[in-house]
Amino acid sequence: MNQYLHKYLVLNQKLSIPDVGNLIIEPHGAQLDVNNGLLFAPAPALHFKQEPTATADKFFYDFLAQEMGVDEVVAIRSFHDYLYTVKSALNTPQGAHLSGIGQLRKENNGYILFTPETTLNELMPQVKLSPAYQLPQKEVAPLPDDDDAHRELTEQEEEDIRELLGQESQEGKADYWWVYAIILLLIGIGALLFYYV
Repeated sequence: MNQYLHKYLVLNQKLSIPDVGNLIIEPHGAQLDVNNGLLFAPAPALHFKQEPTATADKFFYDFLAQEMGVDEVVAIRSFHDYLYTVKSALNTPQGAHLSGIGQLRKENNGYILFTPETTLNELMPQVKLSPAYQLPQKEVAPLPDDDDAHRELTEQEEEDIRELLGQESQEGKADYWWVYAIILLLIGIGALLFYYV
């Protein structure tokens, strides 16, 4: 049964285990570790959400019957038998092992812990970037320990900082919203004249 569940999960990105929770495959993009010059490959991550689930849907049972090569009633019975063994195994200290997916184990407080089997990140190691693609390391000057670092900035200092950052000053910035309003008014009048004349 595990191979059918694994195949269904991979094909549909979600598998509901009634009265236990949902297994969901979520895509994660590539990650760049600038400090160490490493690039991690994009890989999907398998997550478990313990939430109330309805019984499996007809689409799942049709899939299961087709994969097992039996009629739907036999597939449903086989799944419910398997589900009973999973729920029974959850209450043991070892938990339930879903081959190809991971391990489910119930805590004393009723919370179910999920440990996935080997992730794709472990199968696809990180790539070391060549120095040409690495960002140059900047040295950061240490902050002074005196009270100067905690004082308020004067207006002139704020203006200088804005100038360095390429931002416009608060004083020199005018509000021209009325120009856009007049342009829209003229366009509206022009459209009315064109329509009625």
